[in-house]
Amino acid sequence: MIAIVNAATFQRAKKYLLIVATCLSSFAISGCVDSINYLASDSRLPNWFTLPPGLTRADVMVVREAMEPRGADIKVVLYQRQYRKLAAVRGKTIRLGGFLLNVVNGVPEITGYKTQIDGHGDLLPYFYVVDDPALKRKLLDENEKELLNESRIDYPALRKNLLDENGGPR
Repeated sequence: MIAIVNAATFQRAKKYLLIVATCLSSFAISGCVDSINYLASDSRLPNWFTLPPGLTRADVMVVREAMEPRGADIKVVLYQRQYRKLAAVRGKTIRLGGFLLNVVNGVPEITGYKTQIDGHGDLLPYFYVVDDPALKRKLLDENEKELLNESRIDYPALRKNLLDENGGPR
């Protein structure tokens, strides 16, 4: 009787182990969400999005999902305030010190983090689009060697897209 119970328990455990192994391997292939951040209310929209007619910046919100374990993939979604999805894009992220270089469909944006109080009174990290040309230039200069070695990045084109020749934002 004990041998029958142990065999049945072993078969059940084997089945559940297979399910767990399948789930873990699918995360390794597609990644899983590591962090979710909202765009700060005082930040402009990333250049990857255009507001639909009749909507203002105050009518929409942007959510960025960083994917792990790979860490370099992002999904960014533009929502109307009632959580109706208006647009979604995917791209790559490269860390620039405390900032991130996000490239979606060849369009780069440098983003940073700041804290902001949410609708429930909690202080949370939000991301914002960096518009300061001096900060953009500094981040590109400090990370030039790494960006030149990054196979997914055409550094001269990236620099030209983020800065105009006179040092201003493009």
